[in-house]
Amino acid sequence: MTSRIRYTVPILALLLAVGGFAATGGAAPPARGELRIGMQYDYGTLDPAVITSVTDKQTSTNLYEGLVRYRLGTVSIEPDLAQKWTSTPDGKTWTFMLRRGVKFQKGYGALTAGDVKFSLERILDPAVRSPYATLMQALDRVDAVDVSTVRVVLKAPDPAFLDKLANTFTSIVSERAVREKGAGFGHDPIGTGPYQFDHWSPQQETVLAAFDDYWGGRPALGRVVYVPIPDETTMYNAFDGGNVDLIQITDPDKLRKYRQDAHLGISEVPGLITRFVGMNRKYPPFDDKRVRTAVLHAVNKDEIIKGIFGGISTPAGCILAPGVEDALRQCTQYAYDPAASKKLLAEAGLAQGFKTTFYVPNIDRFTKPAVVVQENLRAVGIDAEIQVMEAQSFLAKLASPEGMPMFTLSRGQDATPDRVLFNWFSTKGIPRDNWANISIPEVDQWLDAAVTTTDAAKRRELFANVQRRIADEAYYLFLDHENIIFASHGWVHGFQSDPQRSIRLDDVTVSR
Repeated sequence: MTSRIRYTVPILALLLAVGGFAATGGAAPPARGELRIGMQYDYGTLDPAVITSVTDKQTSTNLYEGLVRYRLGTVSIEPDLAQKWTSTPDGKTWTFMLRRGVKFQKGYGALTAGDVKFSLERILDPAVRSPYATLMQALDRVDAVDVSTVRVVLKAPDPAFLDKLANTFTSIVSERAVREKGAGFGHDPIGTGPYQFDHWSPQQETVLAAFDDYWGGRPALGRVVYVPIPDETTMYNAFDGGNVDLIQITDPDKLRKYRQDAHLGISEVPGLITRFVGMNRKYPPFDDKRVRTAVLHAVNKDEIIKGIFGGISTPAGCILAPGVEDALRQCTQYAYDPAASKKLLAEAGLAQGFKTTFYVPNIDRFTKPAVVVQENLRAVGIDAEIQVMEAQSFLAKLASPEGMPMFTLSRGQDATPDRVLFNWFSTKGIPRDNWANISIPEVDQWLDAAVTTTDAAKRRELFANVQRRIADEAYYLFLDHENIIFASHGWVHGFQSDPQRSIRLDDVTVSR
């Protein structure tokens, strides 16, 4: 029986992409000083306070800077807009000394402590509706001590505070620009990074241009063009033909082929990322743990990992990637066992199975395993109709109050578990990030305590409790942790993958 899949992808946009690449042809290098990056989907917003999608983060990482950042390719903190900082012994007061001579793009003036104060406090503004407000709940106030000194006062110690400041959502924006542009800021952003926003042509390209007055010196690239190409065949054809210069590799066969080509560069690191299938308890019968457990037992996880992603990922033993602090390597495992699955369904009064809709973003990393999941579920009597959606539309629906009964995606993570575990599993994360609508008072208590305690052993224990309990409740099938792999043409130099999938262009050049 063939799989039934419904598509809600904008067909016109896809045809335009295919036609555009077919028309150019050849493997000519890019225009001088221009880097073209193939993206899996278009961006949604470039306002850091509300960014949630990977594409938005990957684009914004070259537009904005934070007080601190992760050293490229690692999860070690290093200075960024703050040259140095101090904290009091109780961990509640932090003082940051800003780098001198930093300017905002497009004539928006010099960076001041006032912009930092505005950027951080803005995350807590209810009108902004930042999904990260709960992560900044320890923030009491930000003081602009003088033009280049910022004091941050916390209500309680936050052991992950520096890591949060290295994240996209705490990027520093121009207060003047945000107030002038209002709701339009996300599509006409102003930061201090090496590249400034030029224009966006929906479903065609997003273009950044070199920022001549960047404090670190004018970047080597004149233009950076992000090209959304959701169809994997079109993406690889565009790369093979030289129409895009850099892409992420998610196909093991393509990776093997590209490794053998001396004219291509491959950059690979283990990713802080987990791919999964999830179920929303708002939609019966997923409010029954027996049904959720039946789904997990029905899926042949090994078939997906070995048959589709062999060599480009690591099987997930638990929720967090191994490189994340306090990550458990092993939680409750649900072996492939169709008989056990059928038995659980019968116990739940569903011996004849049931129907559901399985939502999938139009990206090969998700569509390919989704078909295997669908076939496995059909074998135990569950009719899961796959509905493929354009990625930004998928994300919007997933985070809406309506949500989705069943879905697949991956979740990027930080060096510390605070953001992902708190947003994903706390009741406070519903619906924006807690897509399964999990509400367990004990888990909420553990998370509230874990994100504030400075006792490392206690923190580790609390986060372990959360990871085990969530795995036991069977809301998610955690599939694997992807390696972050990019391929580039020989004329691209200096690109480095990093664990969080950023596409930072710090030292990237293009030559003929």
